[in-house]
Amino acid sequence: MDKWMKNNNFNKILALALSIILWTIVHVDTAPANRTTVNTESKTIENVKVEIEGFDSDTYVLTKDVESVRMEVRGKKSDLTYKFSDAYRVWLDLSDVKPGDNTLPLMYSTPSGVTLDDMVPNQVNVHIELRTTKSFPVTLNITGEPAAGYQVGNPVVDPLSAEVTLPASELGRVAKVQGNIELDGENEPFSEKKLKLYAYDTEGNELKDAVIEPSTVGVELPITLPSKTLPLDISFTGSLPGSLVLSRVTPEQDMVTVYGSTETLQNLSSYEAVLNLSSITAAGTEQLKLELKPPEGAGKIEPAAMNVSVSTAEIAQRTISAVPIKLEGVGNGLTALILDPVSTSMDLTVSGAPTLLDQLDQDNVSVVADVGGLTAGIHDIPLQVSLPRFIALQNDGPQLTVKVELLAPATPEPSAGADNSTAVPTTEPSAEPAAVEETPLEPSPTHTDESVEPTPTPSHTPAENAATPTAGGNNAGSTGGT
Repeated sequence: MDKWMKNNNFNKILALALSIILWTIVHVDTAPANRTTVNTESKTIENVKVEIEGFDSDTYVLTKDVESVRMEVRGKKSDLTYKFSDAYRVWLDLSDVKPGDNTLPLMYSTPSGVTLDDMVPNQVNVHIELRTTKSFPVTLNITGEPAAGYQVGNPVVDPLSAEVTLPASELGRVAKVQGNIELDGENEPFSEKKLKLYAYDTEGNELKDAVIEPSTVGVELPITLPSKTLPLDISFTGSLPGSLVLSRVTPEQDMVTVYGSTETLQNLSSYEAVLNLSSITAAGTEQLKLELKPPEGAGKIEPAAMNVSVSTAEIAQRTISAVPIKLEGVGNGLTALILDPVSTSMDLTVSGAPTLLDQLDQDNVSVVADVGGLTAGIHDIPLQVSLPRFIALQNDGPQLTVKVELLAPATPEPSAGADNSTAVPTTEPSAEPAAVEETPLEPSPTHTDESVEPTPTPSHTPAENAATPTAGGNNAGSTGGT
């Protein structure tokens, strides 16, 4: 072998052979290979939503003229068939966009093996504007009707206002922020913790792009029967032991609220409750429970019960001297005189709790003789004695009366010796009685027209507790709650 390697001709032949081999290898590897033809298809993807990236929605508001696009893509049938539509994305990059009007290209991505042939549209016009916020009071729109006979009260809304955020150009259109309530025969209060709010313009159109904060409010809407607040009058049942009498009755409140139809409430001017005194055994102050029931035809009453403080004491007596007798109801043109008693006053013996008797004087005791409707002449008139609550009249004997004379105006006589044909009639006295203070009228001893002063005719209002002679000391009348 070494011999051949040292032979120059052999080496030349070997080099030529190697060169041929290398040339063959190179040219065989770089020679064009037979290509396999791959079939591709096209496909249309409709309504690909345009996504937004890089946009500060808390500071700006965006409007654009394109919401979705159509994509024409190409690829192998297997790629087009088995790739879901959501694998195709189209987006708008707003990272560096400033407020104003802009036209921006759309970005896209397709699944592997799929290429985009066309996209319609391929750009978007956008308008970016700063958001503006303003506070508005929350109002309610109540439609429908409650149950028959019921009425809707004033609603309670929490919170009372809400903030609306819109572009500055749109915020001026907001007329109100409103929640909507629809009634359908409810007979109980309406309660909603999360009532949705809407923004409306002056024509009642909803502004759907408005951002409302808070978006909901709590609402309490009273739905009740018509009501009427009435003064509370307390009357009594049962009897007090021994010689006890009432000195003070004080309920927790002196007004009650009655619910019912309008017709029922129209006929009510006060509410009378009955308190049973039979549980009281000794003088002092006790708390009694008073049950309140709705009047006939009413739905309910509030409160349904209350405590009443009742004070009692041992009965005592007192005589009030020279109480003036007042005349009422004197007819026009008549003059009234008290004939008996001559003093035109009387003494009254009354009974009650010592603390109440100590407060009595002629200012809170009245004796009235009503001559209304009577003609001229002498009349025996029963007296009406008015006393404060829990004070009873103790005068013995028959019903108190007073003797009153009613005088008609005198007719003037013509002057003596005067010619009847030329006589001038004397002016008659006025038919109206002269007004005087409420003081006792002393009768004239001669009963002449010249000496008689007309008695005043004050309008009589029945006293709160008109008393008549009683034999017992327990004055269980009615009270307004004091």
